[in-house]
Amino acid sequence: MRTAVQHNNLTGEEKNTVSARIAFAWLLHLRWGALAAQVLLVLIALFFLEITLPYRIIFGILAFEIITNLLFGFLKKKKMSLHGQLFALVMLLDTALLTALIHYSGGPMNPFTFLYLVHITLGAILMPPGWSWGLAFFTTGCYATLFFLPAAGGASQACHPEPGMLTTLSDPLKIHLQGMWIAFAVTAFFIVFFVSRIQLALARHQKTLADLQEEKTKSEKMASLATLAAGAAHEFSTPLSTIAVAAGEMLHALKRNNGEREFPELFADVILIRDQVKRCKDILFHLAADAGDQMGEPFTDFSMNTLMENLLDTLPTPLKNQVQYTDRTGGIIVRMPLRTLRRIVRGLIKNAQDAAPNAPVLVECRQDATRLYIEVTDNGSGMSRDIADRAAEPFFTTKEPGNGLGLGLFLAKSIAEKFGGGLSLISEPGKGSKVTLFFDLQQITAGTPEAFHG
Repeated sequence: MRTAVQHNNLTGEEKNTVSARIAFAWLLHLRWGALAAQVLLVLIALFFLEITLPYRIIFGILAFEIITNLLFGFLKKKKMSLHGQLFALVMLLDTALLTALIHYSGGPMNPFTFLYLVHITLGAILMPPGWSWGLAFFTTGCYATLFFLPAAGGASQACHPEPGMLTTLSDPLKIHLQGMWIAFAVTAFFIVFFVSRIQLALARHQKTLADLQEEKTKSEKMASLATLAAGAAHEFSTPLSTIAVAAGEMLHALKRNNGEREFPELFADVILIRDQVKRCKDILFHLAADAGDQMGEPFTDFSMNTLMENLLDTLPTPLKNQVQYTDRTGGIIVRMPLRTLRRIVRGLIKNAQDAAPNAPVLVECRQDATRLYIEVTDNGSGMSRDIADRAAEPFFTTKEPGNGLGLGLFLAKSIAEKFGGGLSLISEPGKGSKVTLFFDLQQITAGTPEAFHG
Protein backbone atom coordinates (compact mmCIF):
# COMPACT_ATOMS: atom_id res chain seq x y z
CA MET A 1 0.00 0.00 0.00
CA ARG A 2 2.83 2.38 0.81
CA THR A 3 4.35 1.86 -2.64
CA ALA A 4 0.99 2.54 -4.28
CA VAL A 5 0.55 5.72 -2.25
CA GLN A 6 4.04 6.90 -3.16
CA HIS A 7 3.28 6.19 -6.85
CA ASN A 8 0.06 8.20 -6.61
CA ASN A 9 2.00 11.18 -5.23
CA LEU A 10 4.30 11.28 -8.27
CA THR A 11 3.82 13.94 -10.91
CA GLY A 12 2.48 13.03 -14.36
CA GLU A 13 5.96 13.13 -15.91
CA GLU A 14 7.43 10.98 -13.13
CA LYS A 15 4.63 8.39 -13.54
CA ASN A 16 5.31 8.20 -17.28
CA THR A 17 9.03 7.70 -16.59
CA VAL A 18 8.33 4.90 -14.08
CA SER A 19 5.92 3.18 -16.50
CA ALA A 20 8.46 3.46 -19.32
CA ARG A 21 11.16 1.87 -17.16
CA ILE A 22 8.88 -1.02 -16.21
CA ALA A 23 7.97 -1.60 -19.87
CA PHE A 24 11.64 -1.39 -20.86
CA ALA A 25 12.60 -3.98 -18.22
CA TRP A 26 9.95 -6.44 -19.44
CA LEU A 27 10.95 -5.88 -23.07
CA LEU A 28 14.53 -6.75 -22.16
CA HIS A 29 13.35 -9.92 -20.37
CA LEU A 30 11.36 -10.92 -23.47
CA ARG A 31 14.30 -10.35 -25.79
CA TRP A 32 16.67 -12.44 -23.66
CA GLY A 33 14.08 -15.20 -23.27
CA ALA A 34 13.27 -15.27 -26.97
CA LEU A 35 16.99 -15.21 -27.83
CA ALA A 36 17.71 -18.14 -25.50
CA ALA A 37 14.87 -20.18 -27.06
CA GLN A 38 16.02 -19.35 -30.59
CA VAL A 39 19.64 -20.32 -29.90
CA LEU A 40 18.50 -23.59 -28.30
CA LEU A 41 16.32 -24.50 -31.28
CA VAL A 42 19.07 -23.69 -33.79
CA LEU A 43 21.59 -25.81 -31.84
CA ILE A 44 19.14 -28.71 -31.73
CA ALA A 45 18.58 -28.41 -35.49
CA LEU A 46 22.34 -28.20 -36.08
CA PHE A 47 23.49 -31.16 -33.94
CA PHE A 48 20.49 -33.49 -33.55
CA LEU A 49 18.20 -33.02 -36.57
CA GLU A 50 19.03 -33.65 -40.19
CA ILE A 51 17.90 -30.21 -41.36
CA THR A 52 20.03 -28.03 -43.56
CA LEU A 53 19.65 -24.34 -42.75
CA PRO A 54 21.57 -21.16 -43.68
CA TYR A 55 23.30 -21.09 -40.32
CA ARG A 56 25.55 -18.14 -41.13
CA ILE A 57 22.58 -15.88 -41.78
CA ILE A 58 20.73 -17.23 -38.73
CA PHE A 59 23.71 -16.76 -36.42
CA GLY A 60 24.20 -13.26 -37.84
CA ILE A 61 20.62 -12.39 -36.84
CA LEU A 62 21.16 -13.91 -33.39
CA ALA A 63 24.42 -11.98 -32.97
CA PHE A 64 22.60 -8.74 -33.81
CA GLU A 65 19.99 -9.53 -31.15
CA ILE A 66 22.72 -10.22 -28.58
CA ILE A 67 24.47 -6.90 -29.33
CA THR A 68 21.24 -4.90 -29.06
CA ASN A 69 20.33 -6.73 -25.83
CA LEU A 70 23.68 -5.83 -24.30
CA LEU A 71 23.13 -2.23 -25.37
CA PHE A 72 19.66 -2.19 -23.80
CA GLY A 73 21.06 -3.78 -20.64
CA PHE A 74 23.63 -0.97 -20.41
CA LEU A 75 20.87 1.64 -20.81
CA LYS A 76 18.84 -0.10 -18.10
CA LYS A 77 21.77 0.06 -15.66
CA LYS A 78 22.02 3.78 -16.38
CA LYS A 79 18.33 4.02 -15.38
CA MET A 80 17.37 5.05 -18.87
CA SER A 81 14.29 3.85 -20.71
CA LEU A 82 12.62 3.71 -24.10
CA HIS A 83 9.73 6.11 -24.39
CA GLY A 84 6.68 5.94 -26.61
CA GLN A 85 7.48 5.62 -30.29
CA LEU A 86 11.01 4.30 -29.75
CA PHE A 87 9.64 1.43 -27.64
CA ALA A 88 7.11 0.62 -30.37
CA LEU A 89 9.83 0.69 -33.04
CA VAL A 90 11.88 -1.83 -31.05
CA MET A 91 8.84 -4.12 -30.85
CA LEU A 92 8.38 -3.83 -34.62
CA LEU A 93 12.11 -4.56 -35.14
CA ASP A 94 11.89 -7.69 -32.96
CA THR A 95 8.90 -8.89 -34.98
CA ALA A 96 10.83 -8.35 -38.21
CA LEU A 97 13.85 -10.24 -36.81
CA LEU A 98 11.62 -13.12 -35.72
CA THR A 99 10.10 -13.20 -39.23
CA ALA A 100 13.59 -13.44 -40.73
CA LEU A 101 14.51 -16.33 -38.42
CA ILE A 102 11.31 -18.20 -39.22
CA HIS A 103 11.84 -17.60 -42.95
CA TYR A 104 15.34 -19.07 -42.82
CA SER A 105 14.26 -22.03 -40.68
CA GLY A 106 11.15 -23.44 -42.31
CA GLY A 107 8.91 -20.59 -43.42
CA PRO A 108 5.16 -20.84 -42.82
CA MET A 109 5.44 -24.49 -41.80
CA ASN A 110 7.80 -23.70 -38.94
CA PRO A 111 5.87 -24.72 -35.77
CA PHE A 112 7.39 -21.88 -33.77
CA THR A 113 5.37 -19.18 -35.51
CA PHE A 114 3.37 -19.09 -32.26
CA LEU A 115 6.21 -16.93 -30.85
CA TYR A 116 4.58 -14.05 -32.71
CA LEU A 117 1.81 -14.17 -30.12
CA VAL A 118 4.29 -13.54 -27.31
CA HIS A 119 5.28 -10.22 -28.92
CA ILE A 120 1.66 -9.29 -29.53
CA THR A 121 0.66 -10.07 -25.94
CA LEU A 122 3.54 -8.12 -24.43
CA GLY A 123 2.85 -5.22 -26.79
CA ALA A 124 -0.84 -5.18 -25.82
CA ILE A 125 0.15 -5.00 -22.15
CA LEU A 126 2.93 -2.43 -22.36
CA MET A 127 1.95 -0.18 -25.29
CA PRO A 128 -0.95 2.21 -25.89
CA PRO A 129 -3.94 0.69 -27.75
CA GLY A 130 -3.09 2.40 -31.05
CA TRP A 131 0.42 0.99 -31.13
CA SER A 132 -0.84 -2.43 -29.95
CA TRP A 133 -3.24 -2.67 -32.89
CA GLY A 134 -0.50 -1.47 -35.23
CA LEU A 135 1.83 -4.21 -33.95
CA ALA A 136 -0.92 -6.83 -34.41
CA PHE A 137 -1.52 -5.82 -38.05
CA PHE A 138 2.22 -5.65 -38.74
CA THR A 139 2.80 -9.11 -37.24
CA THR A 140 -0.11 -10.61 -39.17
CA GLY A 141 1.33 -9.14 -42.36
CA CYS A 142 4.78 -10.56 -41.56
CA TYR A 143 3.27 -14.00 -41.09
CA ALA A 144 1.43 -13.67 -44.42
CA THR A 145 4.65 -12.80 -46.28
CA LEU A 146 6.11 -16.16 -45.27
CA PHE A 147 3.66 -17.82 -47.70
CA PHE A 148 4.98 -15.76 -50.64
CA LEU A 149 8.72 -15.54 -50.00
CA PRO A 150 10.86 -18.08 -51.87
CA ALA A 151 12.63 -20.76 -49.90
CA ALA A 152 15.87 -19.65 -48.25
CA GLY A 153 19.05 -20.98 -49.79
CA GLY A 154 19.86 -24.39 -48.39
CA ALA A 155 16.61 -24.77 -46.54
CA SER A 156 14.98 -28.16 -46.63
CA GLN A 157 12.13 -28.25 -49.14
CA ALA A 158 10.26 -30.58 -46.85
CA CYS A 159 9.70 -27.83 -44.35
CA HIS A 160 9.80 -24.76 -46.61
CA PRO A 161 7.72 -25.23 -49.79
CA GLU A 162 8.11 -22.93 -52.77
CA PRO A 163 5.15 -20.61 -53.41
CA GLY A 164 4.47 -22.48 -56.65
CA MET A 165 4.32 -25.77 -54.76
CA LEU A 166 1.39 -24.53 -52.70
CA THR A 167 -0.82 -24.94 -55.75
CA THR A 168 0.17 -28.60 -56.01
CA LEU A 169 -0.68 -29.45 -52.39
CA SER A 170 -3.75 -31.43 -51.55
CA ASP A 171 -6.87 -29.54 -50.59
CA PRO A 172 -6.72 -30.59 -46.90
CA LEU A 173 -3.13 -29.36 -46.63
CA LYS A 174 -4.00 -26.10 -48.40
CA ILE A 175 -6.88 -25.57 -46.00
CA HIS A 176 -4.57 -26.37 -43.09
CA LEU A 177 -1.95 -23.80 -44.14
CA GLN A 178 -4.52 -21.13 -44.89
CA GLY A 179 -6.34 -21.94 -41.66
CA MET A 180 -3.09 -21.51 -39.71
CA TRP A 181 -2.84 -17.90 -40.86
CA ILE A 182 -6.53 -17.14 -40.29
CA ALA A 183 -6.43 -18.73 -36.84
CA PHE A 184 -3.31 -16.71 -36.03
CA ALA A 185 -4.89 -13.44 -37.19
CA VAL A 186 -8.08 -14.07 -35.20
CA THR A 187 -6.08 -15.00 -32.09
CA ALA A 188 -3.82 -11.94 -32.41
CA PHE A 189 -6.74 -9.52 -32.71
CA PHE A 190 -8.62 -11.19 -29.86
CA ILE A 191 -5.55 -10.87 -27.64
CA VAL A 192 -5.13 -7.17 -28.41
CA PHE A 193 -8.85 -6.47 -27.98
CA PHE A 194 -9.31 -8.26 -24.66
CA VAL A 195 -5.95 -7.25 -23.17
CA SER A 196 -6.69 -3.62 -24.07
CA ARG A 197 -10.10 -3.88 -22.40
CA ILE A 198 -8.53 -5.47 -19.33
CA GLN A 199 -5.89 -2.74 -19.22
CA LEU A 200 -8.63 -0.10 -19.42
CA ALA A 201 -10.58 -1.76 -16.60
CA LEU A 202 -7.42 -1.99 -14.48
CA ALA A 203 -6.62 1.67 -15.14
CA ARG A 204 -10.12 2.66 -14.01
CA HIS A 205 -9.77 0.46 -10.94
CA GLN A 206 -6.40 2.02 -10.09
CA LYS A 207 -7.85 5.49 -10.54
CA THR A 208 -10.70 4.57 -8.19
CA LEU A 209 -8.19 3.31 -5.62
CA ALA A 210 -6.11 6.47 -6.05
CA ASP A 211 -9.19 8.65 -5.57
CA LEU A 212 -10.18 6.70 -2.45
CA GLN A 213 -6.66 7.00 -1.09
CA GLU A 214 -6.70 10.72 -1.83
CA GLU A 215 -10.00 11.10 0.01
CA LYS A 216 -8.63 9.12 2.93
CA THR A 217 -5.51 11.30 3.05
CA LYS A 218 -7.66 14.42 2.82
CA SER A 219 -9.85 13.20 5.69
CA GLU A 220 -6.80 12.45 7.82
CA LYS A 221 -5.34 15.89 7.16
CA MET A 222 -8.68 17.51 7.87
CA ALA A 223 -8.82 15.64 11.18
CA SER A 224 -5.30 16.81 12.01
CA LEU A 225 -6.23 20.35 11.05
CA ALA A 226 -9.34 20.19 13.23
CA THR A 227 -7.24 19.03 16.17
CA LEU A 228 -4.72 21.82 15.53
CA ALA A 229 -7.49 24.43 15.25
CA ALA A 230 -9.25 23.24 18.40
CA GLY A 231 -5.97 23.24 20.32
CA ALA A 232 -5.06 26.70 19.04
CA ALA A 233 -8.49 28.09 19.91
CA HIS A 234 -8.24 26.62 23.39
CA GLU A 235 -4.69 27.82 24.03
CA PHE A 236 -5.22 31.34 22.69
CA SER A 237 -8.66 31.94 24.17
CA THR A 238 -7.37 32.71 27.68
CA PRO A 239 -4.59 35.20 26.77
CA LEU A 240 -6.83 36.87 24.18
CA SER A 241 -9.61 37.24 26.73
CA THR A 242 -7.14 38.73 29.21
CA ILE A 243 -5.87 41.20 26.60
CA ALA A 244 -9.45 42.10 25.66
CA VAL A 245 -10.38 42.75 29.29
CA ALA A 246 -7.23 44.80 29.90
CA ALA A 247 -7.82 46.82 26.72
CA GLY A 248 -11.42 47.43 27.73
CA GLU A 249 -10.39 48.70 31.16
CA MET A 250 -7.76 50.96 29.64
CA LEU A 251 -10.27 52.35 27.18
CA HIS A 252 -12.82 52.92 29.92
CA ALA A 253 -10.21 54.69 32.07
CA LEU A 254 -9.11 56.93 29.21
CA LYS A 255 -12.69 57.91 28.41
CA ARG A 256 -13.39 58.66 32.09
CA ASN A 257 -10.30 60.85 32.40
CA ASN A 258 -10.71 62.63 29.09
CA GLY A 259 -7.81 60.62 27.69
CA GLU A 260 -9.14 60.82 24.14
CA ARG A 261 -8.05 64.49 24.03
CA GLU A 262 -5.04 64.40 26.30
CA PHE A 263 -3.53 61.14 25.00
CA PRO A 264 -4.90 60.70 21.45
CA GLU A 265 -2.11 58.34 20.33
CA LEU A 266 -2.56 56.10 23.38
CA PHE A 267 -6.31 56.14 22.88
CA ALA A 268 -5.89 55.10 19.23
CA ASP A 269 -3.50 52.30 20.26
CA VAL A 270 -6.03 50.92 22.75
CA ILE A 271 -8.74 50.95 20.06
CA LEU A 272 -6.34 49.17 17.72
CA ILE A 273 -5.53 46.50 20.34
CA ARG A 274 -9.20 45.85 20.95
CA ASP A 275 -9.95 45.56 17.22
CA GLN A 276 -7.01 43.24 16.61
CA VAL A 277 -8.06 40.99 19.51
CA LYS A 278 -11.50 40.79 17.96
CA ARG A 279 -9.91 39.92 14.62
CA CYS A 280 -7.80 37.18 16.20
CA LYS A 281 -10.89 35.63 17.74
CA ASP A 282 -12.63 35.76 14.38
CA ILE A 283 -9.67 34.06 12.69
CA LEU A 284 -9.64 31.27 15.27
CA PHE A 285 -13.39 30.84 14.88
CA HIS A 286 -13.16 30.43 11.13
CA LEU A 287 -10.05 28.26 11.31
CA ALA A 288 -11.95 25.85 13.51
CA ALA A 289 -14.97 26.02 11.19
CA ASP A 290 -12.83 25.30 8.10
CA ALA A 291 -11.20 22.39 9.87
CA GLY A 292 -14.53 20.73 10.49
CA ASP A 293 -15.30 21.86 14.01
CA GLN A 294 -19.05 21.90 14.59
CA MET A 295 -19.37 25.67 14.92
CA GLY A 296 -22.45 26.51 12.86
CA GLU A 297 -22.74 29.58 10.70
CA PRO A 298 -26.26 30.55 9.64
CA PHE A 299 -27.20 30.71 5.96
CA THR A 300 -28.18 34.08 4.56
CA ASP A 301 -29.67 35.22 1.26
CA PHE A 302 -27.45 37.53 -0.77
CA SER A 303 -26.41 38.41 -4.31
CA MET A 304 -22.91 38.32 -5.76
CA ASN A 305 -22.83 42.13 -5.69
CA THR A 306 -23.54 42.05 -1.96
CA LEU A 307 -20.79 39.48 -1.47
CA MET A 308 -18.22 41.56 -3.35
CA GLU A 309 -19.21 44.82 -1.64
CA ASN A 310 -18.87 43.08 1.71
CA LEU A 311 -15.54 41.59 0.68
CA LEU A 312 -14.02 44.76 -0.77
CA ASP A 313 -14.83 46.64 2.43
CA THR A 314 -12.40 44.34 4.25
CA LEU A 315 -9.49 45.08 1.87
CA PRO A 316 -7.04 47.95 2.25
CA THR A 317 -7.57 50.72 -0.29
CA PRO A 318 -4.50 49.89 -2.48
CA LEU A 319 -5.57 46.26 -2.78
CA LYS A 320 -9.20 47.22 -3.27
CA ASN A 321 -8.26 49.35 -6.27
CA GLN A 322 -6.56 46.37 -7.92
CA VAL A 323 -9.77 44.35 -8.08
CA GLN A 324 -11.81 44.63 -11.28
CA TYR A 325 -15.19 42.99 -10.66
CA THR A 326 -17.76 41.90 -13.25
CA ASP A 327 -21.19 40.47 -12.40
CA ARG A 328 -22.83 38.32 -15.08
CA THR A 329 -25.24 36.45 -12.81
CA GLY A 330 -28.26 38.62 -13.51
CA GLY A 331 -28.63 39.46 -9.82
CA ILE A 332 -29.30 35.88 -8.72
CA ILE A 333 -29.92 35.43 -4.99
CA VAL A 334 -28.11 32.53 -3.34
CA ARG A 335 -28.50 31.06 0.12
CA MET A 336 -25.10 30.28 1.62
CA PRO A 337 -22.88 31.07 4.63
CA LEU A 338 -21.83 34.60 3.69
CA ARG A 339 -18.80 34.95 5.95
CA THR A 340 -17.37 31.61 4.84
CA LEU A 341 -17.79 32.39 1.14
CA ARG A 342 -16.40 35.89 1.64
CA ARG A 343 -13.36 34.48 3.40
CA ILE A 344 -12.47 31.92 0.71
CA VAL A 345 -13.00 34.38 -2.17
CA ARG A 346 -10.89 36.93 -0.30
CA GLY A 347 -8.17 34.29 -0.03
CA LEU A 348 -8.29 33.69 -3.78
CA ILE A 349 -8.00 37.43 -4.44
CA LYS A 350 -5.11 37.68 -1.98
CA ASN A 351 -3.30 34.84 -3.79
CA ALA A 352 -3.80 36.65 -7.10
CA GLN A 353 -2.43 39.88 -5.63
CA ASP A 354 0.58 38.03 -4.25
CA ALA A 355 1.22 36.55 -7.72
CA ALA A 356 1.11 39.99 -9.40
CA PRO A 357 1.40 42.76 -6.76
CA ASN A 358 1.03 45.68 -9.15
CA ALA A 359 -1.34 44.17 -11.71
CA PRO A 360 -5.15 44.16 -11.74
CA VAL A 361 -7.04 41.13 -10.40
CA LEU A 362 -10.07 40.17 -12.49
CA VAL A 363 -13.05 38.77 -10.57
CA GLU A 364 -16.04 37.55 -12.56
CA CYS A 365 -19.25 35.96 -11.28
CA ARG A 366 -21.39 34.13 -13.81
CA GLN A 367 -23.82 31.26 -14.07
CA ASP A 368 -25.18 28.72 -16.50
CA ALA A 369 -28.14 26.37 -16.28
CA THR A 370 -26.68 24.28 -13.44
CA ARG A 371 -23.78 26.10 -11.80
CA LEU A 372 -22.63 29.37 -10.29
CA TYR A 373 -19.04 30.35 -11.09
CA ILE A 374 -16.66 32.73 -9.33
CA GLU A 375 -13.49 33.26 -11.38
CA VAL A 376 -10.36 35.03 -10.12
CA THR A 377 -7.68 35.76 -12.74
CA ASP A 378 -4.22 37.23 -12.25
CA ASN A 379 -1.43 38.32 -14.59
CA GLY A 380 1.36 36.76 -12.56
CA SER A 381 4.17 34.44 -13.61
CA GLY A 382 1.91 31.38 -13.66
CA MET A 383 2.99 27.88 -12.74
CA SER A 384 3.90 24.60 -14.40
CA ARG A 385 1.31 21.89 -14.94
CA ASP A 386 2.73 19.65 -12.22
CA ILE A 387 2.58 22.44 -9.63
CA ALA A 388 -0.91 23.45 -10.76
CA ASP A 389 -2.09 19.85 -10.34
CA ARG A 390 -0.88 19.86 -6.72
CA ALA A 391 -1.88 23.42 -5.82
CA ALA A 392 -5.13 22.35 -4.14
CA GLU A 393 -3.43 19.72 -1.97
CA PRO A 394 -3.43 20.53 1.76
CA PHE A 395 -0.22 22.11 3.08
CA PHE A 396 1.26 22.42 -0.43
CA THR A 397 2.59 25.91 -1.08
CA THR A 398 5.21 27.60 -3.25
CA LYS A 399 5.41 30.66 -0.99
CA GLU A 400 8.28 31.43 1.31
CA PRO A 401 8.07 29.93 4.82
CA GLY A 402 5.88 32.06 7.04
CA ASN A 403 3.83 33.45 4.14
CA GLY A 404 1.20 30.76 4.05
CA LEU A 405 0.27 27.24 5.16
CA GLY A 406 -0.88 25.99 1.76
CA LEU A 407 -4.51 25.62 2.86
CA GLY A 408 -6.31 28.35 0.90
CA LEU A 409 -7.14 26.45 -2.28
CA PHE A 410 -7.66 23.22 -0.35
CA LEU A 411 -10.24 24.76 1.97
CA ALA A 412 -11.91 26.63 -0.89
CA LYS A 413 -12.24 23.39 -2.84
CA SER A 414 -13.52 21.49 0.22
CA ILE A 415 -16.22 24.08 0.90
CA ALA A 416 -17.26 24.17 -2.76
CA GLU A 417 -17.56 20.37 -2.78
CA LYS A 418 -20.01 20.59 0.12
CA PHE A 419 -22.32 22.46 -2.25
CA GLY A 420 -21.97 20.05 -5.17
CA GLY A 421 -19.17 22.01 -6.82
CA GLY A 422 -15.43 22.18 -6.85
CA LEU A 423 -12.40 24.19 -7.87
CA SER A 424 -10.39 24.28 -11.09
CA LEU A 425 -7.06 25.95 -11.75
CA ILE A 426 -5.75 26.91 -15.20
CA SER A 427 -2.21 28.22 -15.27
CA GLU A 428 0.70 28.44 -17.68
CA PRO A 429 4.21 29.75 -17.02
CA GLY A 430 4.36 33.40 -18.00
CA LYS A 431 0.61 33.67 -18.67
CA GLY A 432 -0.87 33.99 -15.19
CA SER A 433 -3.49 31.83 -13.49
CA LYS A 434 -7.26 31.57 -13.35
CA VAL A 435 -8.99 29.93 -10.37
CA THR A 436 -12.64 29.00 -10.85
CA LEU A 437 -14.83 28.23 -7.85
CA PHE A 438 -18.16 26.67 -8.82
CA PHE A 439 -21.31 25.55 -6.98
CA ASP A 440 -24.39 23.55 -7.82
CA LEU A 441 -27.22 26.06 -8.25
CA GLN A 442 -29.79 23.61 -6.99
CA GLN A 443 -27.97 23.27 -3.67
CA ILE A 444 -27.36 26.98 -3.08
CA THR A 445 -30.73 28.35 -4.14
CA ALA A 446 -33.19 25.83 -2.64
CA GLY A 447 -33.44 23.26 0.11
CA THR A 448 -30.44 24.51 2.08
CA PRO A 449 -30.07 23.76 5.80
CA GLU A 450 -30.26 26.41 8.46
CA ALA A 451 -26.63 26.32 9.52
CA PHE A 452 -23.31 25.56 7.90
CA HIS A 453 -20.92 23.18 9.63
CA GLY A 454 -17.51 24.00 8.07
